[in-house]
Amino acid sequence: MEFGKHLGKGLWGIADKSLAVAYGVGFVLLVIRVLPKEELGNFVLLQELFLVMSGLANAVALQPLLKFAAEEREDYKDTITASLYICLSFVVVSSGLTVLFRYSIADLLNSPALSSLLLYMPVLMAASFVRNFVLILLQSKLYMRSLFWTDAVHFLGFPILVWVLSKFGRFDTAEDLVHISLATFTVSSILGWWLSRSLISLTLRPSREEFLKVWDYGKFSLGGIVSYLFYSKADSFILSAFTGPVQVAVYTSVKIFIRIYEMVTQVVQMFVLPITSRLSSRGEFDRLKAVVEKGIAFTTIGLVPVSILFVAFAPILLDVLYQGRYAEAAPMLQVFSLLTLFVPVHAVATNTLMGLGRAKDVFVVGVVTSILSIIIYYVLARFFGPLGISIGFVCVTGLFAFFFTKRLQSLGIRLTARKLFNRFIDIQMFTKTLFRRANSS
Repeated sequence: MEFGKHLGKGLWGIADKSLAVAYGVGFVLLVIRVLPKEELGNFVLLQELFLVMSGLANAVALQPLLKFAAEEREDYKDTITASLYICLSFVVVSSGLTVLFRYSIADLLNSPALSSLLLYMPVLMAASFVRNFVLILLQSKLYMRSLFWTDAVHFLGFPILVWVLSKFGRFDTAEDLVHISLATFTVSSILGWWLSRSLISLTLRPSREEFLKVWDYGKFSLGGIVSYLFYSKADSFILSAFTGPVQVAVYTSVKIFIRIYEMVTQVVQMFVLPITSRLSSRGEFDRLKAVVEKGIAFTTIGLVPVSILFVAFAPILLDVLYQGRYAEAAPMLQVFSLLTLFVPVHAVATNTLMGLGRAKDVFVVGVVTSILSIIIYYVLARFFGPLGISIGFVCVTGLFAFFFTKRLQSLGIRLTARKLFNRFIDIQMFTKTLFRRANSS
């Protein structure tokens, strides 16, 4: 079984992506529970803009690096250098434009205080640049242990620093959170560079062919990431434009719970994209289809308990965590439970297409869905506020799953309920393997 060969690395991969959950728990207990709503809303807007810019840089330069570095080649220094140049150029230009138009962005999002926070954008991008780059290199070679420690510095360091500053009474503004982010990003970049130094091979002038190959893949990958960013980030921006940063804080109080879905998506990407890329390059199409079916089945089963928790215990969960604050957000959390129906298909199908080199298909689906997502968010936010935005988020995720499934079917990978249910036996085998390894150790 293809996944079984990567069992040990898979556990490190799951541990790595669990760090985001730990970060989320710390954010809930140490930030959302105590920070004034307007300060929280302003930081969330800055953070979302930062993640949008980082995501675009990842798409245009780092996704091609992940694809080509994962292939079985001895020399890929031209690929690394070309990706580095493209990524650096994008970061410099986008950061500069953000600072230049900071007042217009703040006015558009109905948040005057955001303009001063946007001055930190170039520094945040610089502090996280090396970290983001080396994480892709480590992922391409499945160096999961090094990946874990590089991520741990940021995801565990952030809540620890928040706790320390809180004890000294020096944590009460969005700017304090920015300073903490800068510190953890910087240290994570340094550690990541050290752990991946054996993988970093550069040349001053990459070949024109390699540069164009990275760019051609990246420009279509960009379309897929843009669509993801539209549906995962535009919700907060559109809500802020209608209601301001306070309602963004209310929405964020429950949206942070869906980090579990984001973690699962990232774990899927960590393995499905490299594995499908290698299997397709070898022409092993039957094994590739098995990986797709197993990936969706494994992921769905793992998310069912999360869905039950969100539906049955949303009011209690929010009351315990926020001590009476944000009680009005419980219906939104219950709506988010429906993501279990769509996230597994969306995550596996997207990364399968990317692994097959079908970046253009992802681009086309992304453009169509992005347009639809704007309309859905606008209408639902206008009439239903934060609850409407949460409904829109689930609807757009469902559209992605539907369109990507259709693209896989056109390539001969037909997903049916019967095939997915037949994969439950693989889940049993996987569980037995875990127990055997636990007992033998």
